[in-house]
Formats: sequence, structure tokens, C-alpha cells
Amino acid sequence: MSARLFRFALLALLAAPGAAAAQSGIDGRLNDLQRSISSIASQVEQLKVQDRQLEQQLTRMQTSFEQRIERLEKAPAAKPTPRTGRSRH
Repeated sequence: MSARLFRFALLALLAAPGAAAAQSGIDGRLNDLQRSISSIASQVEQLKVQDRQLEQQLTRMQTSFEQRIERLEKAPAAKPTPRTGRSRH
């Protein structure tokens, strides 16, 4: 029976005006935290998209560079071009 009385007293204290103000403050803080978490989650998603785009760009660049190097390695050595005109001494 004393447990019931204790619960009733606790509920009465929580229902008091001071407790309501405290609860309101806690609710406000929780709402602020939820908004912050939502904002951070949105930023994380945006960063993930940017990260994927940068990874794709890097892969394209690496492929392009590898292809260019391969072409340069397979190309015959360039012959020196003969100089035309008189040389100045």
C-alpha cells in the first residue's frame, strides 16, 4: 500500500506548476536536440553524396591517366625534327 501512496505523491509533485515548467524545459531541450540531430543527419547525407561524386570523379581521372600513360608507352619514340635555317654562332 505504501508503494501506491508513493506513486500518487510522485504524480502529484510532477503535476505541480514547478514540475510542469521543468517538464516544459526538458521538452524544449529534447526538441532542440531532435532538430540538431535531424540537421546533422541531413548534412551527413549530403556529405555522403559529395563523397560518392568525388570517388567517381577520382576513378574517372585515374582511368584517363592510365589510358594516357598506356598510349604514351606504346607510341613509337618521337624522332627529333631537323632544324631548318642557319645556326647562329
